[in-house]
Amino acid sequence: MSWSELLPQLLVTIAEKLTEPGAYLRFRCVCSSWRSATQSLRIPPFPKIPWLILPSDHSSSLHHFYSFSEDRLYQLLLPEETNCNLLLGSSSSSGLLLFARKDFPCQLVHPFTNRRIHRMDYSFFPSKLDNVCWDHSSSMLGWRFQPDVVRGGFTGRYDFKSITYCDNFIYALLDKVTEVRVYDSIFEEVLTIYPPITLTGDIHTVDLALSPDELFLLVRVDGCDLPYSHIFWLDRHKVVAKVCLGNYAVVAGEEWKEVSGIGNFAIFVDFMHCFVVEAGGATGLNKNCIYSVLPKPSHHNPILQNFYIQQFDLDDESCQTLERKLSQYEIPASTCTYEPSWFMPNLNSYLGDPDR
Repeated sequence: MSWSELLPQLLVTIAEKLTEPGAYLRFRCVCSSWRSATQSLRIPPFPKIPWLILPSDHSSSLHHFYSFSEDRLYQLLLPEETNCNLLLGSSSSSGLLLFARKDFPCQLVHPFTNRRIHRMDYSFFPSKLDNVCWDHSSSMLGWRFQPDVVRGGFTGRYDFKSITYCDNFIYALLDKVTEVRVYDSIFEEVLTIYPPITLTGDIHTVDLALSPDELFLLVRVDGCDLPYSHIFWLDRHKVVAKVCLGNYAVVAGEEWKEVSGIGNFAIFVDFMHCFVVEAGGATGLNKNCIYSVLPKPSHHNPILQNFYIQQFDLDDESCQTLERKLSQYEIPASTCTYEPSWFMPNLNSYLGDPDR
C-alpha cells in the first residue's frame, strides 16, 4: 500500500493530532488524497501565536510568511491577481489578509484556502503606508487609508491608529492620542468614548491591545528610549457592560489604570495592530514581554533588508534581539512597499460568502 492509499478515516485522525498550522499545511501538500480527506475537516484551534507577513516582490503572487512558534519561513502562492503593493493582516482572529493595488479594488483573501471574501470598490491607494489600518466583522468592513478618510461605516473625520473587531464591537484607537472609541459593528454607531489620558510629555507611539478579558494601552512619550514608557489596563467586561446599555456614554478617563506589566501575557505589535497571547507552556513565549519586528540593512549587502524580532521585557525593561531564522529572509529595500504585520492564522475555511 502506498502513502496515497491510506484510509481517509486514518488521515483525519492524524490531521487532528497536528499541533502547528504549518504542519497541517505540509500534511495537505503530500498528495491529492490527503488533501481531499481533510477538505471538510473542522480544524481544532492551534496555540494562538500570530504569523508574520513579510514584504514580498509586489509583481509576484508568491508571498512570504514567518511562523514564530515554529521559527520557520514559508512561501504561499496566492491568487494571481493578488500581486499587490500592500498586504496586511486582520486585527481579528479570522486569519484574513487585505490586498491592495493602485487603481484596483481591494480584496480580502484567506491565505490558506485562497478564498476571496469581499471585493471593495475602493481604488484609492495610500501614499504613506503607516497611515493604514483596517479590520472587519461579519456584517461590515472598516478601514482608513489616510487622515480624514474613513470608510466602511465609520463616520466623521478621525485619524485612527488601529481598528479591531472583537465580540460584535469595533474598538478604534485615535492616532497620537489615547482616546478609544467603541462602535457597534451591526448598526455602525459609536457607543462609548474613552477620552484621552493626561500624560506628561507628548505621545510618540500608542497601541491598543485586546485580550478576551482586558484592554491594554501601550504608550511611549517623546524622549523615552524604551519601546514603551507607560502601560494602562482596563477590564473589557466593564466596557462591554457599558456599551450593552445601548446609550451613548463618555466614560471617565480614570477608569484606565496604569500598571507595571501585562502579567502572564505576551503582546505582538506591528505598525497597525496588536495581538495578546497567553505566554508560557507550549507557546514557548516569555510572559510580560512585548514582541515587535525591526528592519535592518543586510550586513553583507546594504541594498538588501533583513528583519529581526525584538523582545521588550517589562520585568527589567530590557530589550533583546532574538536569534531567529527570520533574519535569513532578505529583500531589496527598494521593493519593500509595505511593512511586516502580524496576523492570527486560522486554517478553517471562512464561513462568509466568497467572491466568485
